Amino acid sequence: MTAIRIKLLAEELESLRQLTRGAMKRRISVKHGEKLVRCGFAKFQTGALTITTMGHAKLAIEITRASWIPI
Repeated sequence: MTAIRIKLLAEELESLRQLTRGAMKRRISVKHGEKLVRCGFAKFQTGALTITTMGHAKLAIEITRASWIPI
């Protein structure tokens, strides 16, 4: 679970969000994809980049944390 504490840049987090949408309208940058795989948030499966369970957990934590920040 320590990987979930890894900080992602806003653009990297958006790339992770795009993986949840299945068919993407634009490609994720190679640099972002490599980092997401290295952190365990994504994996290559049958030649495509897909989100992992840990990637879903990371998004859930980011959404929850954002809802606690006062506006």
